[in-house]
Amino acid sequence: MPGQAQDDELVMNLVDLALAKPREEREAFLRQACSGDLELLGQTLTYVEWQDRMGGFLEKPLFQPLTVEHPFAEGAVLDGRFRIDREVAQGGMGVVYEAWDEKLDRRIAIKCAKTGFRKRLPPEVRHAREITHPNVCRIFEIHTAHTAAGEFDFVTMEFLDGETLAKRLEREPVPEPEARAIARQLCAGLAAAHSQGVVHGDLKAGNVILARSADGSQRAAITDFGMARARESGQSTVQSGEGGGTLGYMAPELLQGGRATPASDVYALGVLLHELAAGRKPGPGGIAVPLPAPWRSIVRKCLAADPAQRHESAVAVAKVFEPSNARLWVLAAAAAALIAVSTSFVAHRLASAPQEVVSLAMLPFEAPAELAPVAKQVFEEVSANLAKLTGGTRARYSAVAFDNGDVRLPVDSLAKRGVTHALHGALSKEKNQLIVHALLTDTHTGVTARDWKMAYGPGQERYIPVSLAGVVTGALHLFPLAVPAINAVAQADYDAGSVLLRRDATIDAALAAFENAVAKDPDSALAYAGLAEAQWAKYSITRNDQWLSSATQSETEAQRRNPDLARVLFAGGTLKLIHSAYEQAISDFLRGIELNPNYSDAYRHLGRTYELNGQPERALAAFQRAVETDSNYYRPYLNLGNFYLYRYRNSEAVEPLRRAVDLARDEPDARIPLVIAYMNLGRFEEAEKEIRAALAFRETALSLDKLGLTLMYRRDEQGAVPIFKKALNISPKNFYSWMGLGICYRRLGLMELAEQANRAGLKCAEAEKQRNPRWASARAYVAYFHAALGNRSSAESEIAQALTFSTDGAEVRWTAVLTYETLGEREAALTVAGSSPPQVLADLNRWPDFEGLRRDSRFARLLEARNERQFPKTQ
Repeated sequence: MPGQAQDDELVMNLVDLALAKPREEREAFLRQACSGDLELLGQTLTYVEWQDRMGGFLEKPLFQPLTVEHPFAEGAVLDGRFRIDREVAQGGMGVVYEAWDEKLDRRIAIKCAKTGFRKRLPPEVRHAREITHPNVCRIFEIHTAHTAAGEFDFVTMEFLDGETLAKRLEREPVPEPEARAIARQLCAGLAAAHSQGVVHGDLKAGNVILARSADGSQRAAITDFGMARARESGQSTVQSGEGGGTLGYMAPELLQGGRATPASDVYALGVLLHELAAGRKPGPGGIAVPLPAPWRSIVRKCLAADPAQRHESAVAVAKVFEPSNARLWVLAAAAAALIAVSTSFVAHRLASAPQEVVSLAMLPFEAPAELAPVAKQVFEEVSANLAKLTGGTRARYSAVAFDNGDVRLPVDSLAKRGVTHALHGALSKEKNQLIVHALLTDTHTGVTARDWKMAYGPGQERYIPVSLAGVVTGALHLFPLAVPAINAVAQADYDAGSVLLRRDATIDAALAAFENAVAKDPDSALAYAGLAEAQWAKYSITRNDQWLSSATQSETEAQRRNPDLARVLFAGGTLKLIHSAYEQAISDFLRGIELNPNYSDAYRHLGRTYELNGQPERALAAFQRAVETDSNYYRPYLNLGNFYLYRYRNSEAVEPLRRAVDLARDEPDARIPLVIAYMNLGRFEEAEKEIRAALAFRETALSLDKLGLTLMYRRDEQGAVPIFKKALNISPKNFYSWMGLGICYRRLGLMELAEQANRAGLKCAEAEKQRNPRWASARAYVAYFHAALGNRSSAESEIAQALTFSTDGAEVRWTAVLTYETLGEREAALTVAGSSPPQVLADLNRWPDFEGLRRDSRFARLLEARNERQFPKTQ
């Protein structure tokens, strides 16, 4: 018999999936699913072979689950505050305890990883704390416990007293009316998470708890957003969360190594809906025949192999279950028109779109007794502003205020009164700040279209009526409230700042202009949004975190005043992009473009967000639209050229990059992408000429870094060292320069200095990864630095994640080859090289550090197979 596997459920799931395929496809499937884990591959292949020989023996368990050491004991008190009462559940990687919070005197749940899994929680969990919805298990706080096995992160959550949907389905079928109610709640919870930029990544029946609400009604709550992760290096599992999931619920793109997205969550939702309707997951034969309407059509669309063919969101799924007279203005459907056609056509489309019916109810905000007068004033002033709104040609809009004193109408009861949406929420006080938590809910589906929370200091309460009207207009895509954006005194400074912001060389002047605008009109959301953009631009040049912090504060001030202005949305989207909240950023950019379709910077940032989110076709369309919108602005050409450059489509990159240089000859860094394209094409003389031209105008960290890189290609490490040092004096957090400096020192035999450079580079790359955990390139460089420092397991883990997160980025593949070569893993290096574009192979053939790889006959065969002869080599 085969040896005992580390994860019975994982192995058997893989075996089940393999056995459902034709015999000749099984091994190929398992090799892909096991992602290079030879031990796991051996286990699963052996079981499949035994099944073929002994038919049916797998119907009984092969072995009992492993006894797993758990980090926390009953009765233990964590962090001097949380008393562990009992273990209530465990999954593949985590343990859940019932506990008592002795500080707040309440029952809670605590979850942490089992021993042997990652002890640190991923950054996604921190994003998940922002989700506040009845159909999502609330995460309170993240703490660290000190145990004999080391430090463990754990989260405190609300305690849900109920059973999992998986247990319920195992026990008995779910009646159709109850199944529909659960489905509706799952859609609402998932939509709330996606609206906060949080992707679940492991949605399944075991991660849904069926509990009871305070009124006794059934409550389905989704748990474990971003919590289940891969084991530490050397242990086998299918990754959950970002880039993974549970077999049986995983979308095809996840099985192929892709990362988790809202579309993959919709696929998993489709599996859950199939279970609710049919009592089982879809099998090898596909969707169960007896699925009733509308379940069958909904599930079929959710389970489409192509993500683009699925329901566009959980909101869309809910709407099919509960059709409403009011359809949300679907951003994804408008995106193609907004970025691919002329402005005049967009205007025509918006003007001629069929009318929606939006009937909005304003409900009194819940508030403690001491805030009752404030709540009453908020209700009256916001109601007055909502009454002023208009749907224009796009919607038939009406608003009604429901103030029944102490009697609060349930949101779901309003649909019977013809109301399509309700604005409701709560007021609270924290220190000297008034906290407004507003929810805009679809009364038919229960889906929260907008979950908005903002703090107002003394004297700022006057902004609430406008900002809440903005919450409504932004979510429902109505015309914004007509209020002055900036006063006449501040207008000139604002306009000047907008012009100065278009050039790196005048960023400081732009900052001063926007600061003057804010000083002259502190009530203007527009002035604060411009200042936020300028501060972000300064951060992008200097990588000084203080500028990022300032930009975040300014953007918050803009949101506080009016969240539904185009420039406020653009500023907010840009900052969400920095923090990996790609789905939210896309939503902000598209709404901003809807309000102002002539702002080329919005298309540029939208394209970059699509690119990072693994949507290259939409990214390219957005970059092309940016060029069309402002053909005399150099930055759209840079973005378009960089799009090609990132994919090693260097010949296509040259033309737009050359155009960018022509439009901005006084911007030294505008030449750098063209330099890279020339280097990738082996045109080093032209590359050096452009670098020298840039340096003659002004020395920047970027131009110095690329000069050092050019010298490295020419094997002049001695000359490159002072260049990299000078670059790091200007920008000490540039991990690219640290990498180049470390390699130069190593080649020169200065090993101690090389180690110092690699440690500094690792610190900088780690900071970027923590800030933006979905940025594949940052992870790839983290992996390289770990490899250079001899940290094998960390390097292997990080480069595997980088390759998973990357869509078609050649830079990540190049860095992966370098990482594997540094680790001495030639087979892995050749595997990555073999799946890379021809241009990447050409560059590998030129880079001095790959001399050993070039001497390998297998690499030579790769070059021959990819027609390497068409690319020049450095002599």
